[in-house]
Amino acid sequence: MRRGLVLPFALVLSLALAAGLTELYDGLEAALGQVRLENPAQAVNALNRAQSLLREEGALPPVLRDAALTNLQEARQFVAQKSAVNLEARLLLVRHLVGKALYDAFLQAQGEEKAALGQRLARATGLPPALVAQARSAPPEEARRLLEARYLQAMAEDLGQALAAQSRPQAYLALARAYARYLIVQDSPQSRLKAQDFVQALALVSIGQPFRPEVQRLLGQVQAWRQDLLSSLQPSTPVPPPAQARPPEPAPSPPSGTQASPEAPSAEAETFYTPGWMDERTAQTVRLAARTLGYNYNFQLLEAVEEVRDEIGLAVTALGRGDAEEGRYRLERAFYKFRMQVEPVFVHIHPSLTEAISRSLNLLSQATGIRTLDALTAYEAVEALRQSFLQGPRQDLWLNLKLALLQTAGVPRAVFFLLAGALSVFPLYLLRLTFGGRNVYWNLLGLAFLVLLLPIFAEALSYFGSILADYGNLPALAFLSNLSIGQGLLPYLAWGFTIFLVVALAGAGLRGIAAQFGLLREREPEASRRETTPTLTSETIVEWDEEF
Repeated sequence: MRRGLVLPFALVLSLALAAGLTELYDGLEAALGQVRLENPAQAVNALNRAQSLLREEGALPPVLRDAALTNLQEARQFVAQKSAVNLEARLLLVRHLVGKALYDAFLQAQGEEKAALGQRLARATGLPPALVAQARSAPPEEARRLLEARYLQAMAEDLGQALAAQSRPQAYLALARAYARYLIVQDSPQSRLKAQDFVQALALVSIGQPFRPEVQRLLGQVQAWRQDLLSSLQPSTPVPPPAQARPPEPAPSPPSGTQASPEAPSAEAETFYTPGWMDERTAQTVRLAARTLGYNYNFQLLEAVEEVRDEIGLAVTALGRGDAEEGRYRLERAFYKFRMQVEPVFVHIHPSLTEAISRSLNLLSQATGIRTLDALTAYEAVEALRQSFLQGPRQDLWLNLKLALLQTAGVPRAVFFLLAGALSVFPLYLLRLTFGGRNVYWNLLGLAFLVLLLPIFAEALSYFGSILADYGNLPALAFLSNLSIGQGLLPYLAWGFTIFLVVALAGAGLRGIAAQFGLLREREPEASRRETTPTLTSETIVEWDEEF
C-alpha cells in the first residue's frame, strides 16, 4: 500500500521539477534575448529580470544557480564597459549552466516531460533537434553517450576555430563556447579534462600570451575522450559524424580600446603583487590565473578565500543547532565559491592542500550525518590555505591527518558508530549474566560499565537519527544529531560528567568486592584484625554462597 503511494508521489514530484525547469528556461531566454549593447538600460533591466527568475525559481540546483547568478552579475559589468566579447561569453555560460540542469533532467524523464525538456535542451546548447529526438527513444545510458559524443564533437570544432582564429577576440569566444559545452558533460565517467584546463587557456588569450599550444593540447584530449566514448557505444547506435574542419564563424568585433585581446592588460592589473617567497615563474603563473578571475589586487583574492571561510563558518553554526540541511547548503556554496574563485589560483601555490580542501568540501556538501567538527576541520584548512599565500606553503602533518580522516564522513562513519553501539550491548549482557543478582557491588560495577558505554550509544543514536532524517523523510529526527560528542559544548561536558559517574560507581563496586574478599583488612592493625576476624563456620560459608 505504501509503495503504491510513493510511486505516484515521485512521479508528480518529477513532473513538477521538469515543469519548473522548462518555465525557468523560457523566462530566462526571453530576458537574455533583450540583452544588447545598443540599449544598455534595456540590457541591465533584462539582466535584473534574469537574476530575479533564478532567485525565485527553485528548479536549479544551488551550485548551478549560484554560478549563473555570478555570471549574470559579471555580464552587468561588461554591459557598462561595452565589452561585446566578454558579454557574449558570460551569456553563453549562463545558458549552458541551465542547459546542464536540462541535460540531467532529460536523461531521467519520460514521455511528454522528456519531449519538453529535449526541446529546451536543443535550444539552450545548440543540439540538432533530430539528435535529441533520437536520444528520446534510446535507453538513458545510451542517450547520455549519444549526446555526450555530440557535445565533444562541437567542443572539437570550437577548439579548431580557436586555433584558426585571426584575432584574440575570436579565439576567446571560441574557447568560451568550448568551455560552456564542457560544463554540461564535466561529470562524465570518461572525462579527461578539468575546468582549470579551459580557465588556463582563456587566461593565455586574455593577457596576450601564446595560447595555441595549450589549445592544441585541449583538442587532443577532447578527441581522445570522444574516441573512447564512441568505442563504448553499441555498433547499432548511429553516432554523429566526426568533426569536419570548417572556417571560423564571425565573432563580434573587439571592445573599444582593445587591440589584441577581449580584456587588454592595463596598469591596474599590474597592482596584483605577489609575496616575496614566490619565485618568478610561480608569481607569473599566479598573476595569470588571478587576472583571469578578475582579481586586480591580491587583497581581492584573499577576500574570496575569506568568503569561502565565512560560508563554512555559517555551516558550523547551522550544524551546531542540528540543521543539517542548512549546513550542507552552506558547504555546497563554499565548495562552489572555492572551485570557481579560489582553486584556479591556489592550485599553483599549494596544490596538495587545495586538492584536499576541494575534495573535502565536495564530500561534506553531500554527506549524511556531518558534524560541527567536520566543518571546523574544513574551516581550519581554508585558513591554512590563506596563510600559505602570505607565508608560503607548509606541510602540516596534523592537518593532513584530519583532512584524511574527514573522508570517512557520511555513511561509512554512520555504519561504524551504529555497529559499535550494537556490539556494546553484548559485554553488558555477559556482565549481567555472570555477576548479576543480589550482590550490590557487582551491580554497581555493571552500572559503571553501562555509563562508560553511554557515549557510544548516544553517538549511534545520533547517526541513526541523521540517516532517518536524510533517507527516511523524517526531518524531525535530525535533532538527535545534537547527542553526538562532535556537535558542541553540551554533549562534550555531558561526556565528561559520565566519566565522573564511572569513577564513582566503579570505585564503590570494586571497593565492596575487595572488602568481601578481605583484601582491604590487611592494612588494619594486627590486634584489631584479631578482634574483628570472624570464625569461619559452616553458617558463614552458606551465607557467602547465597550472596554470590
